[in-house]
Amino acid sequence: MINARRGALLTSLTLAAALATGLTPGTASAQFAPDTITVDPVARLAKDGAVTLTGTYRCSSLRSGPVLIGVKALQAGTRADTDGTIATCDDRVHSWTSSGRANSGAFVPGAARGEAAMVELDLSRGLPIPHVITYGENALTLRR
Repeated sequence: MINARRGALLTSLTLAAALATGLTPGTASAQFAPDTITVDPVARLAKDGAVTLTGTYRCSSLRSGPVLIGVKALQAGTRADTDGTIATCDDRVHSWTSSGRANSGAFVPGAARGEAAMVELDLSRGLPIPHVITYGENALTLRR
């Protein structure tokens, strides 16, 4: 009878631990949350030509190196590589905002394309080696 009780208790404790692990942020199950990045479908176009894109990202807490977010806007032959940002890798969804000016030409209100990437810098070999973690793109509407 004591062995049956121990078995039942052990099974209950194992099940409780598994449930607690699955429901607690930052635990084993949360470590497998996918890295994601999105680009919102509307971007701001300032009168001076600067374009501002927004979106969201989630970065795994298992990442060991710094993770950067790079964003660009494209419209016809015009392109802007916007200022990047450093990602917070804590398994939570965060917002990002990035602005820049056209490298050549000028943006106009209307249809465009936005692209965003999360890049981890691998520092294990001395020099930082970039590795693209995830990539997102979206059709945009540029609005003033």
